[in-house]
Amino acid sequence: MSQFFDYTGVVEEVLPVQTFASGFTKREIIIGNDVDSPSKYPNPVKFSFKKDNCSLLDGIQKGQRAKVHFVIDGRRWEGQKGVQYFVDLTGLKIEVLNADGSSTEPVPAPAEPDLPADAGDLDDMPF
Repeated sequence: MSQFFDYTGVVEEVLPVQTFASGFTKREIIIGNDVDSPSKYPNPVKFSFKKDNCSLLDGIQKGQRAKVHFVIDGRRWEGQKGVQYFVDLTGLKIEVLNADGSSTEPVPAPAEPDLPADAGDLDDMPF
Protein backbone atom coordinates (compact mmCIF):
# COMPACT_ATOMS: atom_id res chain seq x y z
CA MET A 1 0.00 0.00 0.00
CA SER A 2 1.35 3.44 -0.92
CA GLN A 3 1.66 6.18 1.61
CA PHE A 4 0.48 9.65 0.54
CA PHE A 5 2.47 12.80 1.22
CA ASP A 6 2.00 16.57 0.83
CA TYR A 7 4.60 19.17 -0.05
CA THR A 8 3.95 22.92 0.02
CA GLY A 9 6.11 25.47 -1.71
CA VAL A 10 6.41 28.02 -4.50
CA VAL A 11 6.22 26.97 -8.16
CA GLU A 12 9.59 27.55 -9.82
CA GLU A 13 8.83 25.97 -13.18
CA VAL A 14 6.17 23.97 -15.02
CA LEU A 15 7.73 21.89 -17.78
CA PRO A 16 5.99 20.94 -21.03
CA VAL A 17 4.34 17.56 -21.54
CA GLN A 18 6.73 14.81 -22.65
CA THR A 19 5.35 12.09 -24.92
CA PHE A 20 7.35 8.90 -25.36
CA ALA A 21 7.35 6.40 -28.26
CA SER A 22 5.11 4.07 -26.24
CA GLY A 23 2.46 6.83 -25.98
CA PHE A 24 3.19 7.38 -22.29
CA THR A 25 3.02 11.04 -21.23
CA LYS A 26 4.36 12.89 -18.23
CA ARG A 27 4.73 16.49 -17.14
CA GLU A 28 7.02 17.75 -14.42
CA ILE A 29 6.79 20.67 -12.01
CA ILE A 30 9.53 22.12 -9.82
CA ILE A 31 8.46 23.36 -6.39
CA GLY A 32 10.89 25.41 -4.30
CA ASN A 33 11.05 26.44 -0.66
CA ASP A 34 7.82 27.70 0.85
CA VAL A 35 7.42 31.41 1.55
CA ASP A 36 7.47 30.86 5.32
CA SER A 37 10.67 28.78 5.26
CA PRO A 38 13.35 30.83 3.51
CA SER A 39 16.78 29.25 3.37
CA LYS A 40 20.17 30.14 2.02
CA TYR A 41 20.19 26.57 0.67
CA PRO A 42 17.34 26.31 -1.86
CA ASN A 43 15.54 22.99 -1.99
CA PRO A 44 13.81 22.62 -5.38
CA VAL A 45 11.87 19.37 -5.68
CA LYS A 46 10.67 17.82 -8.97
CA PHE A 47 7.29 16.09 -9.13
CA SER A 48 6.03 14.05 -12.11
CA PHE A 49 2.39 14.06 -13.15
CA LYS A 50 1.67 11.14 -15.47
CA LYS A 51 -0.89 10.25 -18.15
CA ASP A 52 -4.25 11.97 -17.54
CA ASN A 53 -2.82 13.86 -14.54
CA CYS A 54 -0.63 15.96 -16.88
CA SER A 55 -3.60 18.27 -17.40
CA LEU A 56 -3.70 19.11 -13.67
CA LEU A 57 -0.74 21.44 -14.29
CA ASP A 58 -2.41 23.41 -17.12
CA GLY A 59 -3.38 26.44 -15.03
CA ILE A 60 -0.37 26.44 -12.70
CA GLN A 61 2.04 29.36 -13.05
CA LYS A 62 5.50 30.24 -11.83
CA GLY A 63 5.44 32.10 -8.51
CA GLN A 64 2.19 30.60 -7.24
CA ARG A 65 2.16 28.92 -3.86
CA ALA A 66 0.98 25.32 -4.20
CA LYS A 67 0.51 22.07 -2.31
CA VAL A 68 1.30 18.84 -4.17
CA HIS A 69 -0.23 15.56 -3.01
CA PHE A 70 2.08 12.72 -4.10
CA VAL A 71 3.34 9.17 -3.62
CA ILE A 72 6.89 7.87 -3.79
CA ASP A 73 7.45 5.39 -6.63
CA GLY A 74 10.53 3.22 -6.92
CA ARG A 75 11.72 1.10 -9.82
CA ARG A 76 14.45 -1.48 -10.32
CA TRP A 77 16.11 -1.61 -13.73
CA GLU A 78 18.70 -4.07 -14.93
CA GLY A 79 20.85 -3.00 -17.87
CA GLN A 80 24.35 -3.19 -19.25
CA LYS A 81 25.73 -1.29 -16.24
CA GLY A 82 24.08 -3.67 -13.81
CA VAL A 83 21.11 -3.10 -11.52
CA GLN A 84 20.00 0.48 -10.95
CA TYR A 85 17.24 1.88 -8.77
CA PHE A 86 15.15 4.94 -9.55
CA VAL A 87 12.87 7.00 -7.30
CA ASP A 88 10.09 9.24 -8.56
CA LEU A 89 7.73 11.59 -6.73
CA THR A 90 4.45 11.03 -8.56
CA GLY A 91 1.96 13.89 -8.24
CA LEU A 92 -1.67 12.93 -7.82
CA LYS A 93 -3.24 16.33 -7.11
CA ILE A 94 -2.14 19.95 -6.85
CA GLU A 95 -3.81 22.85 -5.06
CA VAL A 96 -2.98 26.50 -5.62
CA LEU A 97 -2.92 28.24 -2.23
CA ASN A 98 -3.88 31.73 -1.12
CA ALA A 99 -1.42 33.83 0.89
CA ASP A 100 -2.96 32.55 4.16
CA GLY A 101 -2.41 28.92 3.10
CA SER A 102 -6.04 28.20 2.31
CA SER A 103 -6.88 26.46 -0.95
CA THR A 104 -8.26 28.44 -3.86
CA GLU A 105 -10.52 25.47 -4.59
CA PRO A 106 -14.05 25.75 -3.20
CA VAL A 107 -14.70 23.49 -0.22
CA PRO A 108 -17.65 21.17 -0.89
CA ALA A 109 -20.59 21.42 1.49
CA PRO A 110 -20.84 18.49 3.90
CA ALA A 111 -23.25 15.81 2.74
CA GLU A 112 -26.47 15.21 4.63
CA PRO A 113 -26.22 12.01 6.67
CA ASP A 114 -28.23 9.09 5.36
CA LEU A 115 -30.84 8.05 7.88
CA PRO A 116 -32.74 4.79 7.65
CA ALA A 117 -36.39 5.12 6.66
CA ASP A 118 -37.48 3.83 10.08
CA ALA A 119 -35.39 6.38 12.03
CA GLY A 120 -38.55 7.77 13.62
CA ASP A 121 -38.74 11.24 15.15
CA LEU A 122 -35.33 12.95 15.11
CA ASP A 123 -36.14 14.73 18.40
CA ASP A 124 -36.35 11.29 20.00
CA MET A 125 -32.75 10.32 19.12
CA PRO A 126 -30.59 9.24 22.12
CA PHE A 127 -27.71 11.65 21.27
